[in-house]
Amino acid sequence: MPPHEKDVENGGELVGTKGLKPFNVTKVVTEISPSENNNGNISNGVPKLDKGEVKKPDTYKAILAHAITGGLRTYLLAHGARGALNFILHLTMMLRKRKLRIGRAFKYGFFGKDALRFGLAFGGFSFLWKLINNGLRHTRGKDDMWNGMVAGSIAGLSILAEKRERRITIAQQLFVRAMQGVYNAGQAREYFHFPHGDSILFAVCSAQLLYAYTMQPNTIPPEFLHFMVKTAGVSRETLAFNKKFVTTKMPIDVEEALNILRKYKGTEKAVKLVSEMGRHPVTIPCAIIHPTTDSCIYTDIERFYKVFKDILPVYTALNTVSIPLDRIQKSAFNTVRSSAFLATFVSGYLTEICLHRNLVTAGLIAWDHKYLYWITGFITSLSIFLEDKRRRTDLALYVLPKAAESWYKIMYQRNWIFELHKNADVYFFSVAMGIVMAFYQHEPEVLSPIVRTVLRKFAGNN
Repeated sequence: MPPHEKDVENGGELVGTKGLKPFNVTKVVTEISPSENNNGNISNGVPKLDKGEVKKPDTYKAILAHAITGGLRTYLLAHGARGALNFILHLTMMLRKRKLRIGRAFKYGFFGKDALRFGLAFGGFSFLWKLINNGLRHTRGKDDMWNGMVAGSIAGLSILAEKRERRITIAQQLFVRAMQGVYNAGQAREYFHFPHGDSILFAVCSAQLLYAYTMQPNTIPPEFLHFMVKTAGVSRETLAFNKKFVTTKMPIDVEEALNILRKYKGTEKAVKLVSEMGRHPVTIPCAIIHPTTDSCIYTDIERFYKVFKDILPVYTALNTVSIPLDRIQKSAFNTVRSSAFLATFVSGYLTEICLHRNLVTAGLIAWDHKYLYWITGFITSLSIFLEDKRRRTDLALYVLPKAAESWYKIMYQRNWIFELHKNADVYFFSVAMGIVMAFYQHEPEVLSPIVRTVLRKFAGNN
């Protein structure tokens, strides 16, 4: 990788990419959390470039040695990091079961297949990238973005060392990060700009996920669906019951509804209401959605409080790690704001669903439709404006791959799209890493701080 100071000259104009319109680094949009702004590497929202010289191997023998040592170093770091995480998780699980066996947890963590696969994937990527990137530079006599793109794409094949389930997740996240880099690079060159684009993206993706949560739960990754069900507090049986009614409009099985109430200890009022509602209601009543409480308002307030209380420690940890004392007050405010956003997002969706039921009960409307759940999801997603502007992009990029997966599965079910190749995750990852590594070498400012940090720690600068 070339010295960073050679990338920026003449008041911040990039000269490392020949033929492209020069851009001003200060216009690059990067999402930087408060905790990332304390290491002295941020100035006016723009990451400072590393000023250290990077020594490059200048013979094929030196290039091979450099790639081998770099790959081994990365393997050890990745294996150790994954092993430590698995060790802690396994130890925690044993403590809960009161069967503490440190040796077994250590063996599972550091000598299990998980750590080995993770280390091979990262180590293999580092080895191939360093070998091909430096080899192309030495052979071509040029140090440009094409070297990084070709090397990153080929090195991306190392993801095959991981098991398929994890490959998909990693490929999704890296692909959206690559697209973020492309967008930031284009915006910095003033090719395009979308005001509140991150918030709109979050709203559209969240609307899709909330629609899928109610109408197409099989299109959401299982772990994320479990998180959604647990956070919303609406049972899977209720979701399935509502989906069947909305999508088929078949007469309701009252006994099935009563079984849901019995299982979740519904109130006497809820049982009576469901018993008397008949087999052809306009919509599923709130008595089935929140059977343990008769008041919609109480339910929504209780859900807001529970989500806020549960997420507060998480945001507290994220916002208070390694910050100076003079920023404690701002950190506390950011913690409360982020917690309020998520609590509003969850409780707001349930409030809208209850409002629809109450309007039906009042006789003001007499319909229910599956796309209502998409619209209500979009409306509640506008709570993103409660969140810090600098966090909105990360939130949007978090939900984007999950929403895209749901969209794809729904379209495939309806024969609107072709089936992706079984190794599509590998192809997506390779393309993503080609883009990411090209930017990492010549325009690191357009990549998100977390991507730059991970690459710098594991792959180094060259």
